Amino acid sequence: MKRRKKKKPPEPRAIPGNRPPKAKGRPSLLQRQTVGYIRVSSREQAETKLSLIHQEEKIKAWAVAQDLELRTIFNDAAESAKDLKRPAVRELLAEVEKGLIDHVIIYKLDRFIRNVGDLSDLLRLFERKNVALSAVVESLDTSTASGKMVVQMIGVIAEWERDTIAERTKAALDVKRRRGEKLGGKLPYGYRARKGKLVVHPKEQRVLKAILKAHQKAKKGYTEIAESLNDKGERPRNGKRWYASTIRAICQREGGAKP
Repeated sequence: MKRRKKKKPPEPRAIPGNRPPKAKGRPSLLQRQTVGYIRVSSREQAETKLSLIHQEEKIKAWAVAQDLELRTIFNDAAESAKDLKRPAVRELLAEVEKGLIDHVIIYKLDRFIRNVGDLSDLLRLFERKNVALSAVVESLDTSTASGKMVVQMIGVIAEWERDTIAERTKAALDVKRRRGEKLGGKLPYGYRARKGKLVVHPKEQRVLKAILKAHQKAKKGYTEIAESLNDKGERPRNGKRWYASTIRAICQREGGAKP
């Protein structure tokens, strides 16, 4: 007696609009989520955790009120907000660059960033990556029209302040250079001291011109310029890496360039 061959079960048909489950790993673009960020500056605050807990509770409450699912909260304990060189911030921005985040919630703007130049770069990055930024205390939300207006107003005021400082700094430096005087403190990039007088450094002047051209004519941001110099193997005087804060200081000092 011959055995009957078992028929293979039919392959499941794909249902229009349905997608197969994604393999575990980093979230896809369809899984972009909301994240939070908290920070304290002192080690004592980090150890007691009272401020961190308070910030976290406010962020979670805000997310619930806005019907947002909070994936995680990035935490920088005992870190200053003078720049973006913080472990958790770098991790957060890396995910933003990869397109894995669409909303960042912070307790207060100064918990996230205090430097207006870095804030400008950050907002441009968020706009390019379609990421909204919300601050609980300031009721700031760049996903709304009013939120964008507030950010623009902050930007206008900050730009005016930076331009005023840049104009005064440039005028003072111009006088000193015409007199051939050495500037107080550290020598600015692009110059050296010779017999008590300030002289130009040809190689650094070439880099200075490239920085100003990229910022003023190509309208590139500080972070983009710094990354470009690092990629080309150009190094600042200390032999380390270029950072957005260094590029901003040069643009403010040389030629009164707008940050």
